[in-house]
Amino acid sequence: MNLPTRRKEMMNRLLKEQVVKTVLAMIHEGTPVTMDKVAFRCGVSKGTVYNYFKNKKDLLNTVHEAVIIPIKKGSNKIFEKNIPPMEKIYGFVGNVFDFQKEYPLYFKFIQSQRSAADAVTERMEVIIIPLVNVCREGMRQGAFVDADPYVMAAMIFGTVVGPLESLTYREDALQDLEKLKQEIVRFLDKSILKQQERSL
Repeated sequence: MNLPTRRKEMMNRLLKEQVVKTVLAMIHEGTPVTMDKVAFRCGVSKGTVYNYFKNKKDLLNTVHEAVIIPIKKGSNKIFEKNIPPMEKIYGFVGNVFDFQKEYPLYFKFIQSQRSAADAVTERMEVIIIPLVNVCREGMRQGAFVDADPYVMAAMIFGTVVGPLESLTYREDALQDLEKLKQEIVRFLDKSILKQQERSL
């Protein structure tokens, strides 16, 4: 690859990274995301933005991919570790809360921009199926209550993500996230661990 081509690819990558950071900052601020505003904040023309993204949907898909890939990698690392199944669940909870701290309004925003079918498909691939496998492992080892692993995985997902989705509607939205995380862990312990495992 010659130098001008490498330079152009590097500039393309840098501009796309700048656009992603800009959109995430706008979401965090509660600023409406439009192609005009993104271009202005990046210091480029709107036409330049359109050179990289066909439309706002394409732009938001790129931002979402940039956000979701690290979440997938982080979750996969947790789920593939050689640790007890409940430790994997705790790791998943920690991963979700770490993301919430870094991008507090992201999922509320992105869910308003995507179809329900896209959200369900992604949730199944990224979270539910890996959780199903952890639940099966916990049941095989006799640590988890015996239940349908898909029901248990969906319950875990709802228990962890549900309270975060409701934060903007709650009067105590500024409550300590660590306290909320501990409440969720306590609830999960009571819900999925067998009685003899809880007393350990």
